Amino acid sequence: MGEWMIQCRLRELKGAKARQERRRIPYADILAQTGVNKNTLTRLANGRAGMVGLSVVDRFCAYFNCQPGDLFIYIEQE
Repeated sequence: MGEWMIQCRLRELKGAKARQERRRIPYADILAQTGVNKNTLTRLANGRAGMVGLSVVDRFCAYFNCQPGDLFIYIEQE
């Protein structure tokens, strides 16, 4: 049995929102709309965030109109 980890699906949600709205969504738009720190957004998008505050999760859920379970998944590492 392999090790498990939590993975952020920020990029997937960004892509889905862009397709739904039929427009390109730059990270600058997400920063402006959510007020999340640029470093936090970058770490989450690149899968390098160790901890994420609930206020950040709340802002992303509001922006993407999703549940926390849509933003994060628990997967087995290869």
